[in-house]
Amino acid sequence: MNPRKLISVVCASLLLILGIQFVNPTVASAGCRDYPESVTEACIAQNLAEEQARQIASAAEMAAGQAAAAQAAIDSANREAANQAARQAADVQLAPDDCSRSTNRNAQNCIDAETERARVASEAAIAAEKAATQAADSLLAPDDCRRTTNRAVKSCAEAEAAKAVAENAAKNAAEVAATKAADSLLAPDDCSRSTNRFVQSCIDAAVEKARAENAAIQAEAQAEEIARSVEFAKDYCSQPANKLDPQCVKLAAVEAVAEKLAPKAKPSPSPTAKKGSKAKPSPSPTAKKGSKAKASPSPSPKSTSKAKSSPSPKPSPSKK
Repeated sequence: MNPRKLISVVCASLLLILGIQFVNPTVASAGCRDYPESVTEACIAQNLAEEQARQIASAAEMAAGQAAAAQAAIDSANREAANQAARQAADVQLAPDDCSRSTNRNAQNCIDAETERARVASEAAIAAEKAATQAADSLLAPDDCRRTTNRAVKSCAEAEAAKAVAENAAKNAAEVAATKAADSLLAPDDCSRSTNRFVQSCIDAAVEKARAENAAIQAEAQAEEIARSVEFAKDYCSQPANKLDPQCVKLAAVEAVAEKLAPKAKPSPSPTAKKGSKAKPSPSPTAKKGSKAKASPSPSPKSTSKAKSSPSPKPSPSKK
C-alpha cells in the first residue's frame, strides 16, 4: 500500500473516533476521570470515545513514522546517487594523478602529501603563537607575574593564591549579608527563610507543591492530546468519502449515546423580553408640551376700541 494512502486511512480513523468525544461540551469534563463521576453512563461513553480516539491517533502516528522512514531511505539513496554523479563529474576535470580526485584519496603519495601539509601548518601556528607570547612579555617588567616566564615563580604563585582567597572571602561575605537581609524581611516561620530550608514542614510543603504542579502539567498535556485527537477525528469523519468508514460509524454511535445521556441545559429567560414586559410607554414629550401650552391671547375688543384711528386726510378746498 502507498505510504501516503496508509497515513490517510489511519488519520481518518483517528479523526472519526476522536470527533465524537466533545460534541456536547457538558459531557466533556475533567470529573469523568474521577470516581464517582467516572462510572456514570455519560462519562463512560465519553471516556470510551477518548480511548478510541487515542488508539486511532497512535495507529496514525505509527503509520506516519513508517512512511517517513521509508521516504527518508529513498531520499538518502537519491542524495548518495547525486553526490556520486557530482564526484565523477569533478574527477573528469582533474588529472589522473591529482590528489584532489576522489579515487586518489587512499593513494600513498597523496596521504604522505596531506600529512606533510598538516605538519607544516601546525608548526607555523606554534611559531606564530610563540612569537606573540614573546612580544607580549617584552612589554612587561622582568619581575611582573603576568610574564609567561614567571608563572612558576613561588612569589607569583603565592600572590595568585592570596588573591583568589581574598576574592572568595569577599564573595562569601556578600552572599551571607544578602541572605541575612532577605531573611530579616520574612516571618520566623516563613519557608522562604534560609534557616527554614530543612524544616520538615517546609520540605513537605515544597514536595506537595511540586506534586500539584506536575499533576497540573500532566492534566494539561492530556487534555491537549485529547483535543488534538478529537479535532483530527472530526476533520476526517466530516469528509463525505469517510462517512461510511467503520470507525466513523462507531464514533457516531458513541457520540449519539453521549449526547443522549448529557444533561439538557435549561434556556435562560431573555433579558430583553423581561425588560420589555416591565417597560411602561413613556408619554410623548410633544403631546405633553402641547397640553401645557397656552394659546396666545388675541387682541381683545377693548384694546381695539382704545386704538386711535388714524386721521383721514381733509378734503382740499376746491379752486374757485
